[in-house]
Amino acid sequence: MSRFKRNILIFSIIFMPITFSLGLWQVDRANQKTEIINNYDSIISKPAVEFKIENDFINWQPVYLTGEFTDIILYEDNALLSGKAGFKIYHLFRTIDNSYIFIHRGFIERKTIKNDLPIIDIPKGKKRLSGTILKKNQNSFVQNIDESDPRIIQQFSIKDIIKKFTILEEVLVYEGLMNLYSYDPLKFFSIEKPINMTASKHIGYAIQWFGLCLALLILTIYAYRRKDE
Repeated sequence: MSRFKRNILIFSIIFMPITFSLGLWQVDRANQKTEIINNYDSIISKPAVEFKIENDFINWQPVYLTGEFTDIILYEDNALLSGKAGFKIYHLFRTIDNSYIFIHRGFIERKTIKNDLPIIDIPKGKKRLSGTILKKNQNSFVQNIDESDPRIIQQFSIKDIIKKFTILEEVLVYEGLMNLYSYDPLKFFSIEKPINMTASKHIGYAIQWFGLCLALLILTIYAYRRKDE
């Protein structure tokens, strides 16, 4: 066996299983995303229920509540929408039964200087809001560092928020959010989605990996059919 054929064989033995496995992984991810979307569609099609802090809600479950906005507004940093940097706005809301929940009012573009926070108007009077429950997964790689302005957070963690705003230690605050519907006039720009990458994109990546695997196979066959010089 020539050195050229031996090198092709070694290269193919190493990378063909890798590319094929990556293709299978992308197909599996596509199936997972399809299942997530199906579950999401099923959940949001259900009728809304009244929010009660003692109830057990599932992610994206439609709810409604009545109460008033407080003056506590949080700005989650590092949000991106349509290529623009900004904040996710979480506005604390007091319900008529004196429980509290942060309302996700959406995305707002930030100014050049991060600490020059956009001014958010506080709606006055009693409001009836509708939206979906949003439970945030904690990213272990993101830490809520101490900013010069305590209203700026890196990720939503009710424990960290209560440490910053000790007045919340004396009241009942829901651990998740209510994601305000996009049609609500108090919503800025919707940014939350059930998935970040569609199943079709995963399938596209899978085709690329399988195509690369096939190309390696063809290259190997060609190399072995080639006569040694």
